[in-house]
Amino acid sequence: MLSTAEADRLLATLHQVGRVETVPLAQAAGRCLAQSVLADRDGPPYHRVAMDGYAVDASENLGTWIVRGLQMAGKPPQERKGPATAFEVSTGAVLPGGCDAVVRYEDTKRTGDTVCLKPGILLPLPGSHVHHQGTDYHKGDQLLASGLILRSPHLHSLASAGTDPVSVVSRPRWALAATGDELVEVRDQPLGWQIRRSNAAAILGEATAWGLTPDTETVLPDNGESLKEGLEQLLPGLEVLVLTGGVSAGRLDLVPEVLTQMGAQTLFHKIDQRPGKPLWCGQLGSTVLFGLPGNPVSSLFVFRRYVLPWLLACEGRPLAETRVRVQGLKPPTGHQTVFLPWSREHGVLDWKGSGDFLALADSDGFIEVDAEPRSLSEPRVHQWGGYW
Repeated sequence: MLSTAEADRLLATLHQVGRVETVPLAQAAGRCLAQSVLADRDGPPYHRVAMDGYAVDASENLGTWIVRGLQMAGKPPQERKGPATAFEVSTGAVLPGGCDAVVRYEDTKRTGDTVCLKPGILLPLPGSHVHHQGTDYHKGDQLLASGLILRSPHLHSLASAGTDPVSVVSRPRWALAATGDELVEVRDQPLGWQIRRSNAAAILGEATAWGLTPDTETVLPDNGESLKEGLEQLLPGLEVLVLTGGVSAGRLDLVPEVLTQMGAQTLFHKIDQRPGKPLWCGQLGSTVLFGLPGNPVSSLFVFRRYVLPWLLACEGRPLAETRVRVQGLKPPTGHQTVFLPWSREHGVLDWKGSGDFLALADSDGFIEVDAEPRSLSEPRVHQWGGYW
C-alpha cells in the first residue's frame, strides 16, 4: 500500500502552474506576488521632517531664531528668508529650503515669534531630525520581488509605489462536493436515518481560514447514473474537484468507479495511514480530483494533510514543515502513519476514532507519527488555519 511520502511525491507531479490575475491592493495580503515592484520615486521622495519643531540652518551655530512661517505636511515647500530665521514644522512636512536641521519643540522655549534653545540643550547639527530624500531607496530600485508571499508590511511598499491593483498568482478554481443520500442540509431536521452534512462545513471552514474558499459547494447522490450526471454538470471550468464520501469498499462507494468510467486516470487509491486510508486521487483531463473518506475526522485530516497544502502550492504558497516536541508516543504498526489530534496546552488528545469530531474541539491541529524515529519525539504538526 502507498506510503504518505509516496503519495506526496505523486501529488507533486500534479502541481499546476498558476495563472496571473490582478486584485485590489486591499485584498493582496496573503497572496503570492506575480510581479516585481519598482520604486517610481525616491523614498522618502523629499527631505522629510522627522519631528515636530522648528527647521533651522544649523551652520549658523545659533541658539535663538525668529519664526517666519509654518511648514505643514502636505503643503509645497517654502523658502527660508534671511539669517537667524526658522520655520515651525510638522512631522512629515517637506524641509523648507535653506534649512538643514530640525529642533524639537521640547528642546525649545518660545516667546512670541522668538524661539530659543532651553538651557543645557546642544546646538543642532546638520541633518538632525531630518529623513533625507532617497535614504531608504532610490527611484527604480526593486522594492519587492516576484514570488513573495505578501504580508501586511509589504502593503506599505506596494502603496508607496502606486501598485494598485496588484498582480498575483491565481488561486485554483475548485469545488467541494459531498456524496451521500443520508445527508441533509444543516438547517433541516433530519429523519432518524439521516444526518446533517458536517464534513463540508468543517472543510469549508479550514479552506476559508487559508484564503481558499471554493467556487462551488454542493451535494451529489449515491446513485451511479445520477452521480455521473451531477459530475458532468459540475466539472466544466474546474481545475480541482474535492469530493467527500464514496471512496471506500462498500457497494455504494462509487466515486472512483464513476470517475474512471468518465475517463479519469487514477493517481493513487488508499494510503497506509489512519485515519484516512481510502483517500483517492486522479485526473480527468486538466482537472485534478480528490476523493476524501466520508468519516468526519478522516475527511478533515486528509484535506488538511494533502489537499490544502497542494492547493496552496499551486498558488505559490508552499507550507513549511513544522514539528513539535511530544513525549510518550508509541510507534505505529509496520509502516503505517498515524494522525493524532493535538493541543498545544494538553498534548495528544483522547479520541474514539474517525467519527469522533467532538474530540477535535480543543485541538490546535494534529500530529503525524510514522516509522521515522524522529516522529516519536518530534512529529510533524499540521495546525488548523487561522489559529497560530
